Amino acid sequence: MFARSGRFMSLCGASLLALASTSAFAKDVNVAAISGYFAQGFGISIVEGLKKAEKDLGVKVKLIDTGNRALDYEEQFNNVAKSGEYDVVFVMGWELVDALTKASAAYPDTRFVFIDGVLDSKTISYANFAQNQGSFLVGALGAAMAEKGSEVEGLGDGKAIGFVGGRDIPVIRDFLAGYEQGAKYVAPDVRVDVVFAGTFDDPAKGSELTMALYGQGSDMVYNVAGPTGEGVLQASKAAGKYSFGVDIDQCPVAPGAVMASMLKHADVAVYSLVKDVVDGKGITPGATYTYDLKSGGVELLICPDVADKVPADVLAKVEAAKADVISGKVVVDTVK
Repeated sequence: MFARSGRFMSLCGASLLALASTSAFAKDVNVAAISGYFAQGFGISIVEGLKKAEKDLGVKVKLIDTGNRALDYEEQFNNVAKSGEYDVVFVMGWELVDALTKASAAYPDTRFVFIDGVLDSKTISYANFAQNQGSFLVGALGAAMAEKGSEVEGLGDGKAIGFVGGRDIPVIRDFLAGYEQGAKYVAPDVRVDVVFAGTFDDPAKGSELTMALYGQGSDMVYNVAGPTGEGVLQASKAAGKYSFGVDIDQCPVAPGAVMASMLKHADVAVYSLVKDVVDGKGITPGATYTYDLKSGGVELLICPDVADKVPADVLAKVEAAKADVISGKVVVDTVK
């Protein structure tokens, strides 16, 4: 009895020392994040994850808003790296890739983590998302609904769904690959119409392209266009049609018109990577940390205010498609 009690007290003491050590270490962990999109879309989720890490783990976080002046990007990266004070630096935004690549080469000991994509550099680490898998479910939902046609209020019989991408770059093509495959998986005869805006910063262009897709017969359009996609969602409301949001919950942007959002949990990604640093595991240079359907890194959220418009058999098809991806029965196409 007493021996067990003494052992228990020893274990408690060891646990307390471990907790104290972790806590002390956490206070010494400094995290920076660089982006021009912290106030919108995917950036909001990153900030939420960093705030949680700040609160739960005791780390210090600095957010650096790049603005839109490309001439300043390299200076901003150099200022962060040359001090050597940050244990990890998160970067989000494809316009920052050149400055990031130069900084990582000049300061190889700085642990840069590029969020939402994979580059060629072996000194940078990557938090990547299986957006192709999440988009597979968006395509499955859209095509199954389009196949219903005018049986569902607000849909026509064009048997088509649309896609508005921002720039025509690999990461956006990865969304498209999954979207098209998911659509064909549940409804082979449904057409997928695709356009690219050429920019992530023009909501008016997003609206114009979306209206054109509706005119061609699409009743639902997938927004993968950043701020340009705000126009996609607003156009669906104006046209009495449907759209799909991306990255975060965009159901409130155009209530009643956004059918679902494909969530990429950047908050989960940055929190888990910061915790690895706090726990002493570190982040491996050149490693890609992928967050997929199975891990909960991506998710399809059907908007509560239109959930009653989605028939039970459509939901069943989407759930079956999800199970097939998670089990490995279906390997979703990808674009690197």
